This record gives sequence, C-alpha cells and structure tokens, in this order.
Amino acid sequence: MKAICTELPDKVYEEVKLLVEKGWFKNEDDIVLEALRRFLDIHKVELMEKFIREDVQWRLHGKE
Repeated sequence: MKAICTELPDKVYEEVKLLVEKGWFKNEDDIVLEALRRFLDIHKVELMEKFIREDVQWRLHGKE
C-alpha cells in the first residue's frame, strides 16, 4: 500500500474530523480513501479518454 500526504483547507478538515467523530468513518484515512474511490469510479471513463487524447497529441506532435 502507498501513502499520500496532502494538505486540506481548514474547513474541509473540520468536516472530515466531524464525520469521524460522529462515527461515519473509522478515521481520517478512511474518509479520504472513500472519497478518492468514488471520484475515480465516477470519472474513470473521462480520465481514460483525457489520457488517451493527451497521448495521441504527444505522439502526433512529438511534444514532451
């Protein structure tokens, strides 16, 4: 498993902390992981298409 370290705006962190305190999530890591999973599930096709378009453009124009 890999670790990601990030900074959150104070307001977002307070909301995360509250959800953990209310028992919706075991800890802060769990809520961040769930948010990332949902984002990737929702945007998977869009992200794949974006990366493919970028790769095609790079290959067509030879830009790095």
